[in-house]
Amino acid sequence: MKSTLKDVAKKANLHSSTVSRVLRGEKKLRVSDETRKRVFDAAEELHYSPNQTARTLRMQKSFLIGLIVPDIANPFFARVARSIEIQGFERGYTVIVCNTDEKQEKEDKFIDTLLSRGIDGLIIAPVQDSTEQIQKLVERKFPLVLFDRDFDDIKTNSVLTNNFEASYDAVKLLAEKGSKRVAFVSGRRKIYTTQQRLEGYKKAVKDLNLENSESLIVGDGFSFESGFESTKQLLKLPEPPTAILVTGNLVSVGAMKAVLEAGLSIPKDISIIAFSDNIFSQYLVTPLSSIIHPIDEIGLETFKILINQIDSKEELPIVKKMITSSLELRDSVQ
Repeated sequence: MKSTLKDVAKKANLHSSTVSRVLRGEKKLRVSDETRKRVFDAAEELHYSPNQTARTLRMQKSFLIGLIVPDIANPFFARVARSIEIQGFERGYTVIVCNTDEKQEKEDKFIDTLLSRGIDGLIIAPVQDSTEQIQKLVERKFPLVLFDRDFDDIKTNSVLTNNFEASYDAVKLLAEKGSKRVAFVSGRRKIYTTQQRLEGYKKAVKDLNLENSESLIVGDGFSFESGFESTKQLLKLPEPPTAILVTGNLVSVGAMKAVLEAGLSIPKDISIIAFSDNIFSQYLVTPLSSIIHPIDEIGLETFKILINQIDSKEELPIVKKMITSSLELRDSVQ
């Protein structure tokens, strides 16, 4: 027979309410370390596990959070997901992760499924082919935070990095190093993040009087293959670029492969800076100069905003959190 809370209380020689509060981890509960140990020892000995259904009904929370990402194989999204999961675990929440593969129909399906499971809140890096589902969530005031991506015409919480400024500064640095033909290898062009990076690139090219040509802007994806094929396209130009800004960590590996396969040297022939940093970037044959996003901070701030929305009994103002990235120069730029 399954052990109950009363069984644990009897074993620990404590009142059931005290045992319940200890097991819930209430920080304001004034009990000794010895008492806490008695409770946890008794629970372990009796193989006690709390009744989650009863807890849900009592507190009117499911303690479930939905997290929807475009590609969990992408190191950036994997690391943000891990950061959010850690924060959730510490607060007693289970994070359900869904992967859209950049497909709007999958995102829409996952949102419906997660809502049907009674999640308390949702974190999402949206596909951005449609605003309908996000708009519905905003209208019903459902706890929601976007990260990495945003919609200019929807007022909702978001956590972003300074992509425009980071892109501008990267191009400026390449120009200061002597590059006059700086190319831009793009991710999906519908994505807010990509658009911000492209705008930063274009403004820097204009302000610094660099060669301004649409032929230097290529790509429309986030895969290795996209980076590889797009860079090959650049290298076929009558005058190939002397530097490349790559917007995507998987894309950057494909771009480097294309340059090396063409028999060119990085950075002697072509300098490369990439969004965003990977754990392997500094260990490549040519360590990759990268625009680094503070991923743990992104996860922490995203989770914090969502929990505040979930816990508040009144409507809170919209939060737009901008996190500053940094540029790490390595051997791919000379």
